[in-house]
Amino acid sequence: MLHHTSKLSVFNYLPWTFSSVDSTIAPMLKLNALFNLLLPLLKIIGTVSLLTASHSSFAEQWYHVELIVFEQLDSTSDEKAPIATIPDTFYTPDSTEDLIQPAANETLTDSAAKLEKSGRYQVHYHQSWKQPIETTANAKSVSIVSDMVEGRILLHKGTYLYATVDLQLDRPDQISEWSDSAETRKPYLKESRRVRSDKLQYFDHPHIGALLKLTPIDSVPVIL
Repeated sequence: MLHHTSKLSVFNYLPWTFSSVDSTIAPMLKLNALFNLLLPLLKIIGTVSLLTASHSSFAEQWYHVELIVFEQLDSTSDEKAPIATIPDTFYTPDSTEDLIQPAANETLTDSAAKLEKSGRYQVHYHQSWKQPIETTANAKSVSIVSDMVEGRILLHKGTYLYATVDLQLDRPDQISEWSDSAETRKPYLKESRRVRSDKLQYFDHPHIGALLKLTPIDSVPVIL
């Protein structure tokens, strides 16, 4: 009697032989057995893919942020300056933290020069930094301070990018009839709006204005 010696394979370890199974079912059983043997490997591949996707989702887009704050010298307005309190801030433009890095002025240098040369404006603040823009719940504001300006800017994102500015000009209001409080009233710009990267944003006020530009950065800066 002739004996058939099968080649050694993964199917030698199965508790039954395919010769005892209907020929129409055998291919399905073979495929199922192969899948069960490969399942651990598939799980490993899936885990690696998930970790890679998670890493990508946490890799926030960084931006070069450049801000100019200026005074409008020839402006007249009957608007009553508020008694305002600047919200708390978490960072300064020269911070070296995980979520902010200092940067050189690059995109608005010509704009600052034109404002000064016009004779109608005086630039009181011009600075840049790099940061990712996080969701509203996680976003942290950056302090804006100079000899004549105090305030903050909060960059955050939802469906779109948004900027919230609170800027106060350190120049007491000259209209004496508004002196109805022991606190000094000063021109105060407060605005929140949707912004777009690579577009110049102008925040307007009768006495104080701001120019903002966000430029995406291709690579995340090295944390010092």
